Amino acid sequence: MHPRKIIVFLSLLVLALTASIGIAIFNSQNQEKITIAIAVPSTNVGETIQRTGNSMFRGAQLYINQVNKAGGIQGKLLELKRYDDQHKLEVAEEVAKKIVQSKAIAIIGHSSSTISKAAGKIYQDSGIPAISGSATADTVTEGNDWYFRTIFADSYQGRFIAHYLKQVLGYSKICLIHSDDTYGLGLGQTIEATFRELGGNIVTKWQLDPSQNKATDELIIQQLKKLKELGQAPEAVVFATNRDQVINLIAQMTRQNLKIPLFGADDLGDIGNEKTFANLPEERNNKGFFTNGLYATAPIIYDVANDQAQKLRRTFEEIHKDAPGWYVASYYDTASAVVEAIKRTLLTNKDLPKTAFTGKNIKQDRYLVREGLAAINSPETAIQGTRIFYFDAQRNAVAPMAVGRFDKTNLVSAFIQLQAIPNLRTVPNLEAQIKAGNILQIGQQYLQKTDVVYVGMDINQVSNLDEKTSTYLMDCYLWFRYKGNVNAEKIEFLNYGVNRLNSGQKLTLDVPVQALPEQGVKHKVYRIKADFHEEFDFHNYPFDEQNLSIRFRHANLTRDKLIYAIDFVGMRDKSSHKITKEWKQQVFNEISAWIPQNISFYQDTLINESSLGYREVIDTNSNLEYSRFNVVIDIKRDLLSFSIKNLLPLWFFVAVAYALFFLPFEHFSADLLIGLLLAIVFYHLSLLQALPDGVGYVVALDYAFYIVYLLLGLELLIVIIGHKKSFQNSELKLSKLIMLGRIVFPGIILAACSLFYWLYFL
Repeated sequence: MHPRKIIVFLSLLVLALTASIGIAIFNSQNQEKITIAIAVPSTNVGETIQRTGNSMFRGAQLYINQVNKAGGIQGKLLELKRYDDQHKLEVAEEVAKKIVQSKAIAIIGHSSSTISKAAGKIYQDSGIPAISGSATADTVTEGNDWYFRTIFADSYQGRFIAHYLKQVLGYSKICLIHSDDTYGLGLGQTIEATFRELGGNIVTKWQLDPSQNKATDELIIQQLKKLKELGQAPEAVVFATNRDQVINLIAQMTRQNLKIPLFGADDLGDIGNEKTFANLPEERNNKGFFTNGLYATAPIIYDVANDQAQKLRRTFEEIHKDAPGWYVASYYDTASAVVEAIKRTLLTNKDLPKTAFTGKNIKQDRYLVREGLAAINSPETAIQGTRIFYFDAQRNAVAPMAVGRFDKTNLVSAFIQLQAIPNLRTVPNLEAQIKAGNILQIGQQYLQKTDVVYVGMDINQVSNLDEKTSTYLMDCYLWFRYKGNVNAEKIEFLNYGVNRLNSGQKLTLDVPVQALPEQGVKHKVYRIKADFHEEFDFHNYPFDEQNLSIRFRHANLTRDKLIYAIDFVGMRDKSSHKITKEWKQQVFNEISAWIPQNISFYQDTLINESSLGYREVIDTNSNLEYSRFNVVIDIKRDLLSFSIKNLLPLWFFVAVAYALFFLPFEHFSADLLIGLLLAIVFYHLSLLQALPDGVGYVVALDYAFYIVYLLLGLELLIVIIGHKKSFQNSELKLSKLIMLGRIVFPGIILAACSLFYWLYFL
């Protein structure tokens, strides 16, 4: 081929690639989008409400970004369009009208029950589905079959709080403070009625109106002081209000040292409370001064949340440099519910018109989303987000409800949680357990008392990483903090060293290095130095990333009896950040061929497939479930170190192969290439010896050698062609053939490097 033709061919190839990339970018920017509206308070509001609005939007946007990064829904990207309702009724109604006129197929929001109820009428009349992650008043969804929520309703929350106060904390007399809006009135009435039904006494109650001020707060404090003087002090003050209404009251109660336990509903269960106190002198000197010990309900508490919630928490902190509260997780779940409704509709309904979700028939799309949400109505159709949830007949989320307490600005799980029992037939001696107080009945639902055990770990050293057996040595401190007599440290390590697992040997905890009681809380610390096993995946070798983990569960207590929680406070937030430079130097210095990325702690549910012979499990076709605690360290191979140590010879072979094009052709023989090929094959096999014997699949390194084999094959083809008479008799043709090899050889290398970069680094 003439050199000019080669240049023209390569130019056309580059032009075609450029055009293809340009068209792809243009299509991605102009392809059809599915629009979802979100209404949050953003402007003309107080700092606390503005933080709530930001949390709502950021949580939903995180999920939308994940979906778009994965390619969208059947190639269609999602757009989350933000509307500012300013937390005002009249503004929210105008916003609702704008959303109805927009291309949005669903609306996420609003933040409060009063606003959601008012806007909901507009959405219902116009036929657009709405879903809130924070509006808890029953009236939001009652009579409005277009409104859903990923949070509990106040009729349930109020009964739950009353039962927890009376039957878990053991309080018999309380004071109740509630607001006069939709949220406070409904929740306050339910708490009061249920607490009285249980035999409790409401010592006094206060209703806060919009004109509440510091004088009102002082009046409440003086009345509480008088009750204490008369020996009629309540055992707790319970808040059924929005947090901004009682922040000042809580601060003054703490400053005046009333020492009365405080219990709040969900709006007080968000860590945004701490931001309000952050600039006060007492808080600066003593973190958590105003909130330590405050109990509150929440739809999710991160210390007992699953892996997906931990990934959300970690991503949120990396982006926003701040810890997320439950609003972030709840609105992440609202976005996941809308997206899942669309996906399932497209997947299961094969007779959909071609206009579905194309923007050509908005009314139809909105109806399809509403039907898709309504179909998420059972445990079998539940969504796995930061929680597992589905919708009941009133479109309320059926999901766990948690009780937390504040500790040094963190909302951590209370030592006793109440978990719903899905099947009463799995409970032996039900009546006896109810009588003993282990199981509570709230309406038609039965709840099991569950102990929470805080677990923390500090890793001292990671060493002896053996890729052949996928094992590594961990030296660490492990501690437990808990109440009661649950024997929390009787654990079974699930990934103890593979050889010991095969032999039946188990790792048991010895005598604790420290065991100290802390105000009724048991605190036991253990030192562990043992090898563990995690099955490595070498498909991307040597561009691979692996996990080093320690996983354990209680030896015999199932999840309904015990849950392991992350001790965020005790670990000083190490669980939520990327591994620091100090950790790399001190903890991972003996595995220098690997670069540690981050460490995550989470609890999840381990299902035991065996019934272990329990009749209640066999008869109900259910499973034994355990709370599993996981510590996972993400590491990636140090590619620079690996390349210098292992791949330099390969690059040398490639350089030698290319240099052959510049030798006189009479020295360019097939024998020379075959000898080089054999050397590369033996080197290829020697590198693969580092992998476990059971690896029978092709790894990335194999593809790199396949490229080298292709290059040598190309050279061999050129040698064969070049030794033909027609080329031997024409010096010009032979030089053109060699020139073609000189151009194509590096071109293949460049294309291969680009492909590897796209596959393993982007």
